Amino acid sequence: MKRRRKHWRDGFGTPQMFVLYRTPEVWRYAMYFSGAIVDGYLDNPSADSEPDEARTAAHGKAEELAGRPLTISWEASGEPGWWTGTITTEPKDVTLNSAAG
Repeated sequence: MKRRRKHWRDGFGTPQMFVLYRTPEVWRYAMYFSGAIVDGYLDNPSADSEPDEARTAAHGKAEELAGRPLTISWEASGEPGWWTGTITTEPKDVTLNSAAG
């Protein structure tokens, strides 16, 4: 069985932005790396599902494509049914340990 390589290992660079939009058939996405764009559609949820459900699925897809945990800050676009996500590479819930001294 052939293993699929993670995009960040293929020289695509760092993920920067994720676009999510609803079509009549499916939720589609485009993920912008510093060196490439990867696009496709979400198998789940269905096109008539709530945006929060689609954004959660899109977050999982983004982490799968990047091969690491990401934080995505979502904003509604000027177009109905479109969202733009700004990507950072560290999850927001990471706790930094500092040595008290």
